[in-house]
Amino acid sequence: MNLEYIRAAVEDTYEEVVALRRKIHMHPELSQQEEQTMALVSDYLTSLNISHQTHVGGYGIVAVIGNPDAEFAVGIRADMDALPILEKNEVPYASKILGVMHACGHDIHTATLMGTAKILKSMEEDLPGAVKLFFQPAEEKGGGAKPMIEAGCLEKPPVKRVFGLHVSPDMPAGHISLKYGRMNAASTNLKIIVHGMACHGARPNKGADAIMAAANVLTGLQSIVSRSLSPTNSAVITIGTINGGTKNNIVAGEVEMTGTIRTLDFETRELVKQRVREIAQNAAAAYGATADVIIQDNYPPLITDIHTTQRMEALAREILGEEAVHILAEPSLGAEDFAYFSNAVPGTMFRLGTFGKDTGHPQMLHNEWFCPDETCMKTGMLLEVAGALTFLKEEEQS
Repeated sequence: MNLEYIRAAVEDTYEEVVALRRKIHMHPELSQQEEQTMALVSDYLTSLNISHQTHVGGYGIVAVIGNPDAEFAVGIRADMDALPILEKNEVPYASKILGVMHACGHDIHTATLMGTAKILKSMEEDLPGAVKLFFQPAEEKGGGAKPMIEAGCLEKPPVKRVFGLHVSPDMPAGHISLKYGRMNAASTNLKIIVHGMACHGARPNKGADAIMAAANVLTGLQSIVSRSLSPTNSAVITIGTINGGTKNNIVAGEVEMTGTIRTLDFETRELVKQRVREIAQNAAAAYGATADVIIQDNYPPLITDIHTTQRMEALAREILGEEAVHILAEPSLGAEDFAYFSNAVPGTMFRLGTFGKDTGHPQMLHNEWFCPDETCMKTGMLLEVAGALTFLKEEEQS
């Protein structure tokens, strides 16, 4: 692997990638609406003579660099969707779509992978296998990775290793972080409908108070993490909405609450779901009510492959320097649908530092002031290109 060539290629490609990122940033699209972003990426890949397929699992794109009939491939993923947030940054490339903004950095992810595509294309003849690029829709809502996998994106040629990146304003541009094992939580949607019996508020003994029963359910749920799980095993049960009752002098006959469950492995997720059902139904019964518990699993937990993460760590230290590579001590209870990829084949994800000294506002993801230092894309391209070459070489030798 010629690092000098890669570094020079990144520098040569950088201004073009910045322009692409700003174009994407100015025209953000929400989950499952990424038609124009897909078209922009497709046009760019066509200009590079990179074979690709559009409308994969929705508005997704799968591109192949190298021999499409290779015995193996390495996959790199970037997500493309934006968020329903009104941007407040006063920059020339601010969002032109009212109330929609790339506040999670997916424009950085997409543009970085477009630059990576150009560099890898220039090295295509020397690739021992194929590199597949996954431009994925609907990460923020709907789990766009899953339909892409179901559509066969990991096949023909078969992907043996997959990786990706996600921006992180917790670190300066030029730095990255990795996590061994459990990195992000599984997410599960929760709805509980408590059924009581409405009656006059002056005669509550004639009915079954759904609000009182729901309050009992709500407090009972909070005991699951503290009493049903090991103190060293993190999980979250959050009730975000609760609605019930029709008038101040009527005992409520029904209450509906919705929330989210976050767990770090499949075993814990199943245990928490079981305890939610038991507590909700029994706590409601204690007040003469019943409870319907509706649970829907979303993203699985993101658990990185140890070997793939070790190799990426070593590569990052070689390229960026020891001081720029960090190992995360704790997982995040946030969900990440890259987990669908890493559950299907060995994979890892690194967080890409985006903090710059001249941003002028606090830097947080999903925030109207999020304005990453664009030089972070140089680091992203370096590691995507070098990572793809490294993993291809390993597969060739295995």
